[in-house]
Amino acid sequence: MYLRQTTRRTFLKQAFASGAALTLGPSWLALAEDRSPVEGPDVWVIHGGDKRALIGKALEIMFENGGFGPQPDTLTLKVNAAWARTPDEGACTHPELVTAFLEGCRDAGVKKTVIPENPCNDAAYAFTRSGLQDAAARAKTPMINLEKEKKYWKSFELPQGRSLKTAKVASQFMETDVLVNMPVAKHHGGATLTMAMKNWMGAVADRGWWHRNDLHQCIADCCTLIKPHWTIIDATRIMLSRGPQGPSKDMKYPNLLVVSKDQVAADSFTSTLFHDSIEAVRYLTIARDMKIGETDLAKMNIHRVEA
Repeated sequence: MYLRQTTRRTFLKQAFASGAALTLGPSWLALAEDRSPVEGPDVWVIHGGDKRALIGKALEIMFENGGFGPQPDTLTLKVNAAWARTPDEGACTHPELVTAFLEGCRDAGVKKTVIPENPCNDAAYAFTRSGLQDAAARAKTPMINLEKEKKYWKSFELPQGRSLKTAKVASQFMETDVLVNMPVAKHHGGATLTMAMKNWMGAVADRGWWHRNDLHQCIADCCTLIKPHWTIIDATRIMLSRGPQGPSKDMKYPNLLVVSKDQVAADSFTSTLFHDSIEAVRYLTIARDMKIGETDLAKMNIHRVEA
């Protein structure tokens, strides 16, 4: 299917009209210039006000670029369902995106989908108030409360880890045909930002250890173990302060999804919605030094797409 690519002029006009440009840093705006392809990861930046249309375009892009591989039976989706906040408050992945994505996966032939999460707030409130429990139910997908279902934890070695050498990770993230990370982008008081890489803290048993042992290094270390097939960052609305829980008085509405096979590249681009440089987010500079993924926006193929 044809992807409607936008010119720099059209994209910026649409971004300003939607208010997205109010959140876009100078480095991002500079990359709105059309460029020749480079030898680097693809990052698709999908803009639009209709969340189902955004996911439809994301799925279209994904299946035109390898999809989920041959005959996938199982798919694990990592959302951010950590907080008892409403969808509009932006602390969790938007439920409308989740339902649309899971329904699209089923239409594509995926037989079993599951959403495991180790929430920060009580799951009885976090899963319901965020709308994600209902979103999963609409798509006939179970949500697993990992704080309660401890039988799923398995220990894994991280031979490339510098601080994090071992971790208990929920088995669904390691034993699946397809792993997709769908975090929300927002401010974070301890990690500067939370996006894709930090979202794996909801996949491990002891995130408190991370906070006590160089959080930024642990975030990067974990990404040497957990490597999603696709990352889809929810930047439809973003908190610029008081994250990760909020509520924030500084909300912006870029109406974007950021899609990539490279979780570090996806985070690096998304960080420019908040800061002028990845240097503001230490786990990104660590990921660069560890060569976990691409952080240099000039070395990415950034595709601007309207949904």
